[in-house]
Amino acid sequence: MRLQKKGLTISVLLIVSLFLLGCEAGDDELELLEGPYVGGNDGVEFAFQEDEPPQAVLDDSQQEFFITLLVRNQGEYTIPDGEAIASLSGIDAKAFGLTSMDATNTVPIQGTSNDQGFLLEGAEELLEFKPAKYVNDVAADFSVPLRADLCYGYKTEGLAHLCLKKDVVQQSIEDVCSTTNPDVDLFNSGAPIQVENLRQKAIGSDKVQISFTIRNVGSGIVYLPGSFTDSCKGQNDVKDMVHVMLDNPQDNFVPTCSSFAKTNEGDIRLVGGKKDITCTVSTSDLQDVSYQDLLIVEVSYVYRESVSTVLNVQNAI
Repeated sequence: MRLQKKGLTISVLLIVSLFLLGCEAGDDELELLEGPYVGGNDGVEFAFQEDEPPQAVLDDSQQEFFITLLVRNQGEYTIPDGEAIASLSGIDAKAFGLTSMDATNTVPIQGTSNDQGFLLEGAEELLEFKPAKYVNDVAADFSVPLRADLCYGYKTEGLAHLCLKKDVVQQSIEDVCSTTNPDVDLFNSGAPIQVENLRQKAIGSDKVQISFTIRNVGSGIVYLPGSFTDSCKGQNDVKDMVHVMLDNPQDNFVPTCSSFAKTNEGDIRLVGGKKDITCTVSTSDLQDVSYQDLLIVEVSYVYRESVSTVLNVQNAI
């Protein structure tokens, strides 16, 4: 009887151990998240699809081939159809039989998301250019650089809770927070443009000043939203610019910002990849006791990056 009980105990312990190992493996597959967003500094990652283009092609119209970009949305904003625009350069469109050097997404490219604390990956899509072939007959092999620029519309959302009350200077034992805070907790959605260093301070009996920084933390170039419609080229006059809007979902207050002509939204130019913004919140119509109220900073823009390869053209014999 003792041997049977001992064997039963060992079996139970073995089952429990296997169950715990299975749970640990499952935790590795589903990343547990903290905060309302997935977060991170990524937007879209992309590269030439394998063998599209191939390493070498034949001349004299002997070989038709494809040029395709594999696009992965690593950030949290879902790119609407038509707002991811890719353009080729480095090759002669006529020589390669291309009637168009541009391609756009025909379906939305889903972003990553936080599903009840777990990460859901973003989508992968293909941007396909028209079929190509080198039409000329040349006497020797040669190589040409092939570059693809991708411009995609994107948004960043920064979320924080401000500490507010009607008289922001007067302290009270009922206060649950401080109306002056040099380091307000701030959460950002995953994107290459981030909202950083949110600060608030009382600057009068019924006014709070908030300050923050918009920063390009990626390797690409940023442009105003809507800058590109059918080709990812040019638009230097709106380079390094983004659109910023501040919002309180409860409509308890409307910030006024010096950078936006005393309104709550406008276009700004990043200098050295960043821009500091200062705004004021009037508290004269708020409640007497302190509370935390939601502030959302939405940044809209087009982000541009590029990839390159070498295309080898071989003489067809």
